[in-house]
Formats: sequence, structure tokens, C-alpha cells
Amino acid sequence: MKKTLLLAVAILFAFAGYSNSKYTINDNQVEKVLTESVQINFELDANQMESILETTSIQGEPNAWVAFALSWVLGGIGVHRVYLGGKGSLILIYFITCGGIFGIVPFIDWIVLLVGAIKGDISQFVDNDKFFMWAN
Repeated sequence: MKKTLLLAVAILFAFAGYSNSKYTINDNQVEKVLTESVQINFELDANQMESILETTSIQGEPNAWVAFALSWVLGGIGVHRVYLGGKGSLILIYFITCGGIFGIVPFIDWIVLLVGAIKGDISQFVDNDKFFMWAN
């Protein structure tokens, strides 16, 4: 098996340079593009940077329906938990436990978030770093 793989890689490397001869670079065109280009300056002072960071940050509580949708689509890797303010290490824990104990934990999260979204209150799950977010 190793010999077959080594042979396949050798054949790929042998033919890799074969098709490069049909491509050429026109130095005059490259020089023309570089001389006609416009330089853009992206220097920002501290006040401008702070205002940009303030406008792009998440304001307020996470949306219950967004958390529910993330739980539905990406529940097996725990993205909904990070959206709710949990640590990023929760994704690693979901991964290590094969999708949250083979999908049981994300399924319960999904049910709990559905009930919370219907009631309009998921505050107990926001900034919760416990693996079982519904447990006290």
C-alpha cells in the first residue's frame, strides 16, 4: 500500500510541471497595472479604531431563536453554546464526547432552547460554561 501511494505521488510530481509551459507572464502588462494602481492608506488613530470596535460588537442579550437555530443546525459541535456566551472550550468538549454524548446533550439543549424561545427567556443559559447547561 505504501509503495502504491509513493508511486502515485511520484507520478503527480512528474506531471506537475508538464502543464506549466502554456502559461506566460506579460511583463509589460504587469508593469502597466502596477504603475496605474492607486495606493490606499488604511492608517487609523486610536479613537477611530475604538469606534469601529464599539459598533461591531454584540449588544445586549443573544436572540433565543438564533440560539435555537444554531442548536438545530450545529448542535453536535456546540456552536450554540458559544453563541450564548460560553467558553470556546465547550466546542472541544462536544467534539471529545462525540457530539455531546452521541447527540444526546445537543438534543436536550435543542428542547430546552425551544421552550426558552417560546417563553422568551433564555437568560439562565447565557454565559453558562457548564457542559449540561440546563443543570443547576
